[in-house]
Amino acid sequence: MKKLAYLSITCGCFALLLVNLSISGGVKAASKKNKNYVDGRILLKLRDDVDQQMTDDKVGEIVAGVRGSRFTRLEQDAERGPVLVQLRAGASVEEAIAEASQNPLVEYAEPDYRIYPAAVPDDTFFQLQWHLLNNGFGLPGADINATNAWDLTTGSDDVVVAVIDTGADLQHPDLAPNRWVNPREIPGNGVDDDGNGFVDDVNGWNFISNKPDTFEDPVVDAHATFVSGLIGAVGNNEAGVSGVAWHVKLMSLKFIGGDSGSASDAVKAINYVIDQKKRGTNVRIINASWGGPGNSASLENAIRKANKQGISFVCAAGNGGNDGSGDDLEQVADYPSTWSTEVPSIISVAALDANDQLASFSNFGHSVVQVGAPGVQVFSTNVGGTYSSGSGTSFSAPLVSGIVALLVAREPELTPSQIRDRIVRTADPLGSLASKVQSSGRANAFNVLTNTVPHGPSKPVIGSVSVNKKFVFVDGVGFVNGSSVIEIDGMALGKLNYDSSFVLADGSTTRISSKLGKDGIKVMLPQFQIVTVTVFNPSTGERSNGFQFQRR
Repeated sequence: MKKLAYLSITCGCFALLLVNLSISGGVKAASKKNKNYVDGRILLKLRDDVDQQMTDDKVGEIVAGVRGSRFTRLEQDAERGPVLVQLRAGASVEEAIAEASQNPLVEYAEPDYRIYPAAVPDDTFFQLQWHLLNNGFGLPGADINATNAWDLTTGSDDVVVAVIDTGADLQHPDLAPNRWVNPREIPGNGVDDDGNGFVDDVNGWNFISNKPDTFEDPVVDAHATFVSGLIGAVGNNEAGVSGVAWHVKLMSLKFIGGDSGSASDAVKAINYVIDQKKRGTNVRIINASWGGPGNSASLENAIRKANKQGISFVCAAGNGGNDGSGDDLEQVADYPSTWSTEVPSIISVAALDANDQLASFSNFGHSVVQVGAPGVQVFSTNVGGTYSSGSGTSFSAPLVSGIVALLVAREPELTPSQIRDRIVRTADPLGSLASKVQSSGRANAFNVLTNTVPHGPSKPVIGSVSVNKKFVFVDGVGFVNGSSVIEIDGMALGKLNYDSSFVLADGSTTRISSKLGKDGIKVMLPQFQIVTVTVFNPSTGERSNGFQFQRR
């Protein structure tokens, strides 16, 4: 593909998109309700050492002992695994869990936690797709470097991405050619042709309404429609927008309706993906642009099972709490992101703006969030054949899902953990993300495809300065591991420490610290007094610009 041809096509798309702005909506962060679980039901799992052939009648007896009136299994063909227990009218979720937990046959009982999309529609209008090629909508080059990646591959029609979310308008002209079609199902005949327990599941399944049609509501289902376009809108067709992967198949699995979905329906959706993989569908990625505070063992275990089947799980880092301000996920848990420290298939993604700054609403966390990607006023497909702009970590995650789709099209043998490692190692280091995500950088599609480890800037860049009672910490990029000096108002500090967990793939480090002690902190960093902090690399002779810091 020639770059000049691409640019001329992009300009043509812009003219068309402007026409559609009057009928398109934007996107804003979702608010979360106080009760974070579904009333009237719980999830319960029997111990693995309990007889696998235990009959439903015996399971029913256990369920009856926890105020349950009936139950359903979350997996079609398995005797083991969690069951969804419908409680009797008026029964307390908390009391039912307490009763179930006392039964020696029960491994765990938990609420059916609510899960929230990281963004829902509003009326914010259009910005060009700077997330793919940023030629001046902020900082030039602050993008995922998609155009260089497309010179290597534009994807494969054999690769499937499961969008577990709201429903998606797969009739959209920019999505319809890339919608997944179940080759083992005959459309509209009312028969479960492939025997998987779902009748006419041609493009996916609606786990809320228990039917094949996932697109029901133009307001609710705008979320997954937007997400789907970022992953795989048809590219280079002289119309609309381009996804990261021009060639890919999109599977729509709906479990979010209104402003939330349930963990049980999310588990069902993941199990559907696993079953399709076992049946021969080359589904390699689950995009999960949602999250919540509930630590569901059922959901975590489903993600682990998907990992064993070679399925990567890309999720949104989340848009902070009710205040809309991003949280440090090393301090405040948000699932599924928090599980990324234990589950190697999870890639959690933070949001960046067009100036390569961490979005104010975006969660972060050095050990929890793997990478950053554009997520402020990005542009994608909307329902009814329209287009819109939107913000949220919901829209950062699908950009990484699209990159993974390109990668597995070229290197299908890679495992989920190898894919995550590639995403992290090849990210472009940014001062704004230094020590705030595992990679300290923005995902770069070209680097991922070529397995290129970028080098940080030769001149140190300070991203942040912090102190505790005894230490001063400096986070940034371009710090030479073992050969950097912290300076405060020009005075070099001794006793420097280097933490190996902050070392990047190029050998540089993103965090250095100096132990000053209580008295040293008071002398070098007087309270409420502004000081200038610099970092000097003696081995290169480079010194950072001054960073103004005030201890409060």
